[in-house]
Amino acid sequence: MDIHEHRRKRLQALIDTDLSAKGNIAAFARAHNQDAARLRQVLNANYRNGQSFGERVARRLEDDLGLAPMYFDAGFAAREHSQEEGIPAVTGHDPDLIKRLLPNDKGNVVTWERAEDLEPDEDRVWIDRYDYHFSAGTGLIQWEVRQKKALPFDRGFFRALGSNPKDCKLLVVRGDSMEPFLFNRDMMMIDATRAHIRDGRIYAIYFEDEPLVKQVFKQVGGGIVLHSYNSKFPDREVPAESMGLVKIVGEVIYRSGSGMAGGN
Repeated sequence: MDIHEHRRKRLQALIDTDLSAKGNIAAFARAHNQDAARLRQVLNANYRNGQSFGERVARRLEDDLGLAPMYFDAGFAAREHSQEEGIPAVTGHDPDLIKRLLPNDKGNVVTWERAEDLEPDEDRVWIDRYDYHFSAGTGLIQWEVRQKKALPFDRGFFRALGSNPKDCKLLVVRGDSMEPFLFNRDMMMIDATRAHIRDGRIYAIYFEDEPLVKQVFKQVGGGIVLHSYNSKFPDREVPAESMGLVKIVGEVIYRSGSGMAGGN
């Protein structure tokens, strides 16, 4: 596989997992202000003898979509090296990291009761967790600023997301308006520096002193629409003259939870 094919697979995976597109190129293009015909050319392995996803195209598309630098190239060097060494390729990680996280002579699950129980790791980052009772529904307008036990992440996790650990917080979701993207009591990570609205992204926000988690769409004239994934909750339009009531707390960059498995 050459770098062009690798980038095509990364882009196709992005389109397939985008909730606004669900694999539809035209829908993805509309949601992200892209040219659908151009995306089809880039994804076409036969266009320009398969050399349609070059350096300039990749970097510009990453910028247009708000992706981390080198997003489409992530994992390519690791894949090439792993094939030579006979190591299963894992997209986005280098072989040394894979060997360290998945050693052949040990199990891949580590449990601990105290942070001191873990082996020292200079790449480990601890992110504080807050039970803010952050609302993804309606009616719950107070945050419970009660710090919980911090959770560990690898520095490579933040490099892949293009975020700085010091700018990130873990918050607990309360409410069901964003199901099935976020379930009640799921955990989400926000990057507080990403306060500039990018169309169609998920944000933690304050609106009229109510904390919410919503998908935000821009409107002509400077207003926005606060969209809930759960159809029980109608969209809320915020006109340009009311934007002073909106405070962007941060963009949701990661989520986890048991969701439909029933653990909530």
